Amino acid sequence: MAPDRPGDTTEGLYSAGRSVIRRSVIVLVTRALLVAAAAVVVGSLIDRAASGQRIGVTISWLAALLFGAAALGWLSPMLANRTRTEVETDLRARLLGLVIRHPATRLRTGEVTSRATDGVAAVGSLAGKFLPQLIAGIVVPLLICGVVATIDVTSALVLLVTIPAVPILLRGMERRFTSVTTRYRETADRLSAEFFDGVQGMRTLRDLAAADRYGEALASESERLRGETMALLKVNQLALLVVDSLFTLGTVVAAAVAAVWRLGDGVITPGQAVSIVLLGVALIEPISQIGRFFYVGALGRAAARDIKGFIGDVSHRAGYIRRDGEGGWVEMKDVSFSYGEGRQVLDSLSLRVEPGEVVGLVGPSGAGKSTIVGLIAGLLEPDAGEVSTGGRVAMVSQRPFLFHGTLRENLLLADPSAPDDDLWAALEMADLDDLARGRGPGLDLDVGERGRQLSGGEAQRLTIARLLIADAPIVVLDEPTSNVDIETETRIRHALRRLTAGRTVIIVAHRHSTLADVDRVVTVAGDPVSEPAFPS
Repeated sequence: MAPDRPGDTTEGLYSAGRSVIRRSVIVLVTRALLVAAAAVVVGSLIDRAASGQRIGVTISWLAALLFGAAALGWLSPMLANRTRTEVETDLRARLLGLVIRHPATRLRTGEVTSRATDGVAAVGSLAGKFLPQLIAGIVVPLLICGVVATIDVTSALVLLVTIPAVPILLRGMERRFTSVTTRYRETADRLSAEFFDGVQGMRTLRDLAAADRYGEALASESERLRGETMALLKVNQLALLVVDSLFTLGTVVAAAVAAVWRLGDGVITPGQAVSIVLLGVALIEPISQIGRFFYVGALGRAAARDIKGFIGDVSHRAGYIRRDGEGGWVEMKDVSFSYGEGRQVLDSLSLRVEPGEVVGLVGPSGAGKSTIVGLIAGLLEPDAGEVSTGGRVAMVSQRPFLFHGTLRENLLLADPSAPDDDLWAALEMADLDDLARGRGPGLDLDVGERGRQLSGGEAQRLTIARLLIADAPIVVLDEPTSNVDIETETRIRHALRRLTAGRTVIIVAHRHSTLADVDRVVTVAGDPVSEPAFPS
């Protein structure tokens, strides 16, 4: 069976907004054609007025065209915002879903947060603002030249020659933009990670009297980001200068020269000459919008490259961990792992746990016991080799994580459709129903942030109750009783017996009592060595 992968998350990052993008382009093109038609009507109005003809109907047509263009101009930003919202909502859900399904990533939390916020917002702006303008900027000038050709082909050819100027100029600046925006995204992600680390470790920084030093490091990184931001704005202003000075001025002059030239030759009327000049101005607008939103496109493309790289990296690493059907077996083949540039923890480790087997992992501190269970649970990814399991893995760690909310809300994370009877049954099996009944609110008892209104043993047993609802065939216990007293340990052990009954179990422990019921003990110290179980 293929490795567990995140589905279609490597497809187009703004696929959710494609239909709205198409509508946005249609609105922009239609509005431009209405403006072009209004320019032609203005010329007709001038010629009719000069010849003494009635102009009432012509004025009515002009008013209708201008009203339609104004209405579409009002609609266009609404479609852009809708596209941005749809793309951001979809991409953020896909990105966070990928991280939740495959948490084995060595990227820092702040970097992931930056991608899911600023990075996704940049991609949303790319889809909502830049892409429709880019497509319209390619299509509209050609259509307007076609309208000019209905008046005078030579003038249309003159305007047509000016159109490639902006793409050529902006293409020449794209390499510089790419370099600047890449540095900007890298610096922003790094600063976000550093800031997030500082918030999470604030108490540690204070205890070590390192808060001032860390603050100075953040200030230095912030100054670096300010410099990259100013560099980005500098390049953007240069792009605007190129478009406004060279293309805008050049196109208006070309349209005026063509109109005067053809009018002097007697080929077109004065009203048609005015129409050509107005059409030249209308031709400028969609291309000028590309220049104005060029920085949005540059930032969006840089963010898209970054997010695609992140998705590809997580998807690639997810291939190291296979969830092949059911059965409850666990296998590690030639697995190596190291933490960053530090010491190699595991080197070509191979281990097989049969369905229904209870295996204990022992060994000195730092030998790699917790690393092994982290790899099996999918919280870490190996540098090499493959980890495979026959079904889902449930893990009870030394420090269980509870979400802010009630007992019910924490239990329903395992199965949102579970009825209250199942929740109470799980609490009873975890020896925790007395807590829910004794404090009044029952399942609506608030556990506090990270479960701080519960004792350590109560939090551990609530985690066990949650895993009972999840009903995974494989259970990993990472020293679940290492931080509790003897009485609490006894209650947790009783709850664990109910959780592990009939399941494949891997236990990391130091206490002899925790290993009393295992089938096999594996000593982790270099190569794992299997030994008979300790006697009860």
